[in-house]
Amino acid sequence: MAISGVLVAVGTVDFYTQEIPDIFHLVLAPLAVAALWVFPEVTLGPRLIGVFAVSVPMLGLALVKEGAFGGGDIKLMAVCGFLLGWQQSLFAFFFAVLLGGGTAVYLLAAGKAERGQRMAFGPALCAGVFAAVLWGADAVAWYTGLLLF
Repeated sequence: MAISGVLVAVGTVDFYTQEIPDIFHLVLAPLAVAALWVFPEVTLGPRLIGVFAVSVPMLGLALVKEGAFGGGDIKLMAVCGFLLGWQQSLFAFFFAVLLGGGTAVYLLAAGKAERGQRMAFGPALCAGVFAAVLWGADAVAWYTGLLLF
């Protein structure tokens, strides 16, 4: 799947440079549009909401707290929000926060990072998007089933 290859490239580049070049967003955008036909169970409405569901709160936090998220992270989640739809986009972000936070805790505890040190969040976001493609629909169905008793 082409999307997974791009996600691996995005995560790798961001890990080493702490930057996600715009070319990756431009490559992902047509793949996200093609997903309308590849994954027709997610309709256009949830995909359009997905563009804003995670990226706008990330932008708001980045404006309030300098360095909270980079512009590449925000644009990545906007494009992937269209790819996944809003529910799976939220799952992807939740997964990324757990993975990125766990990694940060490990690095701090092992003495491999210092408090306040910046870390690339793109690899965790890419892993979250990949997890959402694989398990997002099932996870969302399970969770909403819990809410409906």
